[in-house]
Amino acid sequence: MNRLTKLCRPVASALVLMLAAVPSALAHAHPMVVKPAPDSTGPAPRSISITFSEAVEPKFSSIQLSDEKGKAVASEASKPKPNDPKTLILAVPKLQAGTYIVHWVNVAVDGHRLEGNYKFTVQ
Repeated sequence: MNRLTKLCRPVASALVLMLAAVPSALAHAHPMVVKPAPDSTGPAPRSISITFSEAVEPKFSSIQLSDEKGKAVASEASKPKPNDPKTLILAVPKLQAGTYIVHWVNVAVDGHRLEGNYKFTVQ
């Protein structure tokens, strides 16, 4: 029995290490800080920024802005914030009063893709 225990101990240790690594391998880059906030009402923002829970690949990640009819509002592409691989920024032109829709897509550095939408209103 003692010999069997000695053989099983390294296998059990390896399994524990593999299972501990699984949550990080299945992680996605979720929005953590969003400006302007979803469903908010206020003055027109100069930019839209989204900070994700982990770094994103800027080449495959984006923020787009449209009016409530679906017409694109921002003509420039979103860009990563300098020295912050978790944050994307979209410069926006002067916005008129109304409701706007933000559509974001991200691909985390581990290859997982997420996307979502939210609205905000300019007074």
